[in-house]
Amino acid sequence: MTGLVVITQKWHGKHSHDTLNGPQKFHDCPTPRVGGVAIFLALVVACFVSPNSMSTLLWPMVIASLPAFAAGLTEDLIKTVKPLYRLLATMVSGVAAWWLTGYSLSHLEISGAYSILVYLPVSVAFTAFAVAGVAHSINMIDGFNGLASGTIMLMFLGLGLIAFDAGDTELAQLCLTMIVVITGFFVFNFPFGKIFLGDGGAYLVGFLLAWVAVMLPMRNPEISIWAPLLVCAYPVNEAVFTMARRLVGKVSVGSPDSKHLHSLIKIKIVSCYFGHFQTKMRNSLVAPFCWIYAALVSCIAIWQYTNTNVLITAWVISFFLYVILYIRLKGLPTSATHSRKTDASPAVVSRVGEVNGLLQQQEG
Repeated sequence: MTGLVVITQKWHGKHSHDTLNGPQKFHDCPTPRVGGVAIFLALVVACFVSPNSMSTLLWPMVIASLPAFAAGLTEDLIKTVKPLYRLLATMVSGVAAWWLTGYSLSHLEISGAYSILVYLPVSVAFTAFAVAGVAHSINMIDGFNGLASGTIMLMFLGLGLIAFDAGDTELAQLCLTMIVVITGFFVFNFPFGKIFLGDGGAYLVGFLLAWVAVMLPMRNPEISIWAPLLVCAYPVNEAVFTMARRLVGKVSVGSPDSKHLHSLIKIKIVSCYFGHFQTKMRNSLVAPFCWIYAALVSCIAIWQYTNTNVLITAWVISFFLYVILYIRLKGLPTSATHSRKTDASPAVVSRVGEVNGLLQQQEG
């Protein structure tokens, strides 16, 4: 289905192609940003061909995802839907998922929080807000070929392994199905960037990931609620730090920029040390750096998914590690780029100029 979207882009490209303008844009040719359409259609097919025990979980999730997916897809096509509206639509999806499945976060395993979340309206509202936050965080890391889709597959793998070890085979099968579906998109997105997730795809798979993260501890009380949070630590940390950074800088929280961790990896590492690669290959080299971070925190969650204290400590450490990496990358001197490229070919020298331009734009 992803292949069909790519092949037919000459007919729908005027509506589906991503713009080349914007501080967070790094690709150099028009590319469809409606990968979410292919993923959604594949999920519908999966609902029909999956075993009944699993499809009973998948169908409500797919139906509940419609508001989030529709808001994101509308942004992909007309590019005028504000982030706040997309966030609210995802919260509506969270409420719909509770209505269809009956699951909501009823505790946080933190002193004082339990007495609040026992009230169903509070529990549902908090769950919807948390789900919307995770889905929005996936949209934030959707910046380079394979970055969001690869990270999502790693996180579904982590959640699936925890579910399997806890004996929840239906949820483990659901995670495996999600990995298979997203792989169909991934092979077109990485490494050559033939298609992008877009906001529709990011909010769709982000919502599905978040809802599996809700169901996992609610269906299996022995699993700490902090285990799925740690599995999702990379995008969540990205979202929390980005909002704090923009508030401190007195910038609108919803405004796009090129100051994310993955943007710094592209500007400070990939463009400097792999500048002789083609543009699409350079864009693809960013993702593996972030995959390592996502995989490490996920492994800790798989290892200690019943130990709340260890999981909370690991999440705090993962956040400070993110901040340290960000500060270190941001502080790398630009003079090192010039010294390493003194004897470079004209093509590489041209790339150094591009890097300096990006740095000036970022600092401005």
